[in-house]
Parts: sequence; structure tokens; C-alpha cells
Amino acid sequence: MGLAYSPSFIFASLRQFVGAAAMLPYILSKRESFPKSAREFLPIIPLGIFNVTITNGSSFTALKVVPAGLATVIAYTQPIWVFVFAIFILKEKMNSLKVLGTVLGFLGIATVFLPGVQISQAYFGGEVLLILSSLSWGIGAILFKAKVRTESLYMVNFLMLLFGGAPLLTASLLTENIASIRWTPIFAIALFEVGVLSQAIGWTIWLFLIRKVGASKTSSSLFLIPMVTLAVGAVFLHETLSGLEVIGASAVVAGTYFVSKSK
Repeated sequence: MGLAYSPSFIFASLRQFVGAAAMLPYILSKRESFPKSAREFLPIIPLGIFNVTITNGSSFTALKVVPAGLATVIAYTQPIWVFVFAIFILKEKMNSLKVLGTVLGFLGIATVFLPGVQISQAYFGGEVLLILSSLSWGIGAILFKAKVRTESLYMVNFLMLLFGGAPLLTASLLTENIASIRWTPIFAIALFEVGVLSQAIGWTIWLFLIRKVGASKTSSSLFLIPMVTLAVGAVFLHETLSGLEVIGASAVVAGTYFVSKSK
């Protein structure tokens, strides 16, 4: 929604700095400790590059040209990348429930969002960017689980947003016109949603779950996000779900359940 009112890199960078600004009062009031050593501090820099700069920069640019349905399917390859990396890098155990759940989740997403989407060579560049975004997200999740030792997740997220947002801001200043932003109530709402709710709150919860539950189990829950959107539309907006949407949503829920029950 916000991309209709702002260039890609500007919106992506504003997202990070709004999120960081929203976290700052809490961090100061709770006197959250800054990383005490290079071993704690340095891994947060590449975490910001992978989870913020590459993920947001690539996806926001791609969404300008790739249809929403196709973009959703490609974007939600994220849990698959995390699943593969977790096995080979984190040495998480692979079992039939994890494999079945991850595959079911992705097939459910594809069943819901791919029908009716026309595949075109014109989308190729955007598709590559979306794959890069998903791959970068997966690398970031593994990097956090394996290397980040800073105890305060609020501080980790705050610094990650700053480190990741700085290159996006630089790119926007070099390639885009800040004056082209249309400051409307809808844009402000979009900025609040992606900055405060998603980056400040959502990312802190996400980091907590990766640390406590594990990378692959946590990532499988991402499949549920677009399903919640479908459910909200059906319940509150009285939208009618097609047979394929019901089948796909059921596969997502079943897949997420299987992964959650795996050991």
C-alpha cells in the first residue's frame, strides 16, 4: 500500500527508521544494555544487511512489477531456505514431519495465490529480486541463531534496523527523489503498520521465537500470515473463499501443525 505513495528505497528506509524510533523510548526507559564486546556487536551488522537491506530493498523493488499473487508465492519460499540452512548449518534434526509440513505449507500458499496469475518474461527481473529477498531472509535467520549473542533482543532489533536502514537511505538519496513522497493519511497508516507493528514489534517477537523455539519451526509459521488475511476478509469483509483457497489454507494449517509437532 505504501509503495503507491513513495519510491521503493525511500519507503523501505523509512520503514526501518520509524521502527527504530518507536523502539527507542522503551530501550532508554528500560536501560537496555549496548553490546559489550565486538563478539556481540559485529554479527548484528551483517544481520541488518541480510534481514533488512537486501530483504527489503529487493522485495520492495520487485513489488513494483510482479503481480501480488506470484510475489506472495515466491516470497514464501523463505521457510524452505531456512529449513535447508538449519539442517546443514545449525545441524537441526530433519524428520518426516518437518519435511511434510514445510512442503504442505508451500503448496498451500501456491494453491491459494497462483491460480489466475499470468506468468510473463516481463516479471523475470522482479522474480529474481524476490528470490534474493527470500534467500537473504533465510540467511539472516540462520545468522541470528548461530552468531548473535547479545542478550537484549530489543537492542538487537534496534541496531539491526539502523544498520540495515542506512544503506537503503543512501540508495534512496542517490537514485530517488524524496520530494516525490505523497504524505497522505493512508501513507501514514501504511508507515505505522510496516514500521511499528512489523519492524519494531513483529521482528522482536520473531527473534525471540528463533532463539527459543528454533529457526525451522519458527519460519514455518510464516505460512500462516497470508492465511490470516484470508480469514479476516472472510469473517469481517464477508468475502467468499473459493474451493482452492479453502484447500490451500487447510494445507497451510496442516503443514504448520506438522512442523510444530516435529522434534
